[in-house]
Amino acid sequence: MVVSTAILLIVGGVCATAPLFKRASNDLARLLSIIGFFVGIAIIIVAIDLALGLKFLSNIFGIGLEPNANSNYPYLKYYLPVMAVLGIVLISRPLKNLRWASLISLGVGILVAAYLRVVFPGLLNNLELGIIFLIITLILYTLLRFVEDILETIGSILAFPPIAIVVGLVSIYFGIITGVA
Repeated sequence: MVVSTAILLIVGGVCATAPLFKRASNDLARLLSIIGFFVGIAIIIVAIDLALGLKFLSNIFGIGLEPNANSNYPYLKYYLPVMAVLGIVLISRPLKNLRWASLISLGVGILVAAYLRVVFPGLLNNLELGIIFLIITLILYTLLRFVEDILETIGSILAFPPIAIVVGLVSIYFGIITGVA
């Protein structure tokens, strides 16, 4: 039963076309973005499960998520890349302004300093722990900021309204042919 993949593609496609609804209602567009974030997470999980052939979700829920490969639709074999792009579009829109590199590096720096204080009690004074904290935080922030910039660039390109609308409409199409196949 491929209904769940088809439903995810259709609902995700409608959420990706949220810029179309911005003129009619800002609240509706915002609601679609919020719903789209959670649908995007589900789409990414299902796409990874299907791409790697884990059958993890099929075993849990007892349903098949993969569409019929022997159908009359020749483009149906491209549903996984469409799902991956749709998931990235839906997830990147709300997270575009979140600075997660600084949050992660700050948290890891604090955890490392606290861990060293517990493991080596009395060996390191506060100044040494502060220096270790700064070094760990700066190194990790530099690495994560690079990854954040790459993901932000990809997300801003895919979240550009004309591209997001096209991805949404293509996803709706693939959802329909997945449900029919």
